[in-house]
Amino acid sequence: MGRITRRDALSISTGTAIANCVSWPTSANAANPTEQKGASTMDIQRIGITEAIGDIPIISLASIHDNIVYLCGITADPVRLGDVKEQTKQILDRVDRLLERAGTNKSKLLTAQVWLTDMGLFADHNSVWNGWVDAKNPPVRMCVHSRQLWRPGLLVEIMMTAAK
Repeated sequence: MGRITRRDALSISTGTAIANCVSWPTSANAANPTEQKGASTMDIQRIGITEAIGDIPIISLASIHDNIVYLCGITADPVRLGDVKEQTKQILDRVDRLLERAGTNKSKLLTAQVWLTDMGLFADHNSVWNGWVDAKNPPVRMCVHSRQLWRPGLLVEIMMTAAK
């Protein structure tokens, strides 16, 4: 699998629409000690932290805690849209790269949330999904209608959680 590029980061989620909005290198560790004496610290690794530019929110493309990987909502590249099949392929390729960067893969997916702008696209989206997903280890999944995603022309957005 390839590395996550700046262009990927630009298109992965709502928070990555503007060039140079992602801090690189793409991971950071944070320790959040609790106030209680003897309490342990909570380690969180963050991958691809975005910078606030204009209306872009500060987010992480992925966060890892306690061997669980949480991915942000991922969309296709707004510059190379195409139909729902093409957008789904782009998203799943980005998912593979983010999971690899986080030290895991699609066989360890736990959950997937899918938003489609038109439920009439469900079968076409699923034809790509079914060719990609690990059929022996599929995640639980939901798919709902969203009238609009963060950019015009986007048809699908996917958010996932995986074990390490």
